[in-house]
Amino acid sequence: MSVVVALSGIHALAAHQIRTLLLDQVHLAECRLGGGNLNRPLDEYLAKAITDCLDHQRGRRPNSANPHLRISRNTATTTTAVGTLWLDKLVIPLPVGLDRLRQDRILEEALASGADPLHLAHVFAIGAETSLRYTTGVSLSATEHDSRTR
Repeated sequence: MSVVVALSGIHALAAHQIRTLLLDQVHLAECRLGGGNLNRPLDEYLAKAITDCLDHQRGRRPNSANPHLRISRNTATTTTAVGTLWLDKLVIPLPVGLDRLRQDRILEEALASGADPLHLAHVFAIGAETSLRYTTGVSLSATEHDSRTR
């Protein structure tokens, strides 16, 4: 579960991106997640979590040819991604869902970057409209906070 939470809460990947993340997009030697529209640095915590996850999966399903980072009992003998329900069941113990973790991470970055929509679009590979929605929310919140403290 730690891999899934880190991918959502640190790297702000959407649930469908986590489900469909391929092994060849994980570059442990270069400490990067890459391929397609994904180009993110891997921190030490996530690199270790991925390594531990892969070791565990290889121990349980050593002959699996599934190309995805996360596999289940049902997908181990196929090349399909895990399903939405599998991912949902995995994070049920959490107080918030993956979408909320992702949103919180993007908002945190918006606050740290001075609400720069281009920065958010670049870092998280999100569209202009989505990026503006986050930065507008942060700007309005800051304005509201400033007016209360006067």
